Amino acid sequence: MAPFSWRTAGRALGLLGLIVILTLSSSAAAAPLDSTEFAPGTAAFSVQFGETEIVHRLMAVTMMPDSTVRIATGSGLEAGGYRLEAAPPLTHRRAGPSWLLTAPSAPGLYPVVITAPTSGVSVRLQVFVLSPWDHEGRRLNGYRIGQYEMDPRHGRAVYEPPEGFVEVTAENKDALVSPHFRLDQFLCKQTDGTPQYALVRPRLLRHLERVLAAVNDRGHEVSTLHVMSGYRTPYYNRAIGNTTEYSRHLYGDAADIYVDADGDRWMDDLSGDGRTTRADANLLADIVRSLPTPGDERFEGGLSAYGATAAHGPFVHLDLRGRPARW
Repeated sequence: MAPFSWRTAGRALGLLGLIVILTLSSSAAAAPLDSTEFAPGTAAFSVQFGETEIVHRLMAVTMMPDSTVRIATGSGLEAGGYRLEAAPPLTHRRAGPSWLLTAPSAPGLYPVVITAPTSGVSVRLQVFVLSPWDHEGRRLNGYRIGQYEMDPRHGRAVYEPPEGFVEVTAENKDALVSPHFRLDQFLCKQTDGTPQYALVRPRLLRHLERVLAAVNDRGHEVSTLHVMSGYRTPYYNRAIGNTTEYSRHLYGDAADIYVDADGDRWMDDLSGDGRTTRADANLLADIVRSLPTPGDERFEGGLSAYGATAAHGPFVHLDLRGRPARW
């Protein structure tokens, strides 16, 4: 594998809005997802990016253009200790035991690497600057998004209309957004063309990584989960007949998933009974339910198992709405 370079990374991943991906090595960002050997994606040290704790070696988070975010390691940063390298036009400066990272005006992906002083291991942050949207009209640069509800449901912040979106191009849609998931797994299915716009929340990615690790721990060897549906625009959500105006898919923290080790785009036989039924979805839902959502003591979100239809096999819906919901 060629050595890491800012120029190569920038060209390969292109414009994506401010999402920050953290990884222990440059090779991890290009690691194939079809490997038969699963390795946990935990980092050697945690990084605090604003209010988001990153514990995986590769993880996506978002920022707006020209905004500033505080970055620190889990153990704090001593002078002459951890080293931060940022790709221009990102700028950074020390602020006591941490750094202040400032985004450029232009949307795009700008890598950052934090290196530990003694071990030399690194966490890489791929900073994606979001494309802002003022919700005037129903298209962003020609891409049809539709209309969000402007009044947050029950006044909760998680239902605030998004300020911006990840710009997805042909060059960056295959970019990893966590150790075992790529951006293209979460794209809205309203078009195959690019550019398009998407949302992927770090809390969702962190939970999916934990679910994937638990699936492997229970003997089902798989390198990623199949994401049947990730982000949806309000336009697409209504076009497929979903009348839920506050669907978490619209906010980037929901995913319809199943285990598909053989790549046949159908849920695997998790129960071992020689069939693929809703029982297999129930087993996956049990795994999801057993894992607390990031920052919580239990699973706080929406969860449901679905059986097969003529259009799809069994799957599990999960979302991080911040309160338990089952249907």
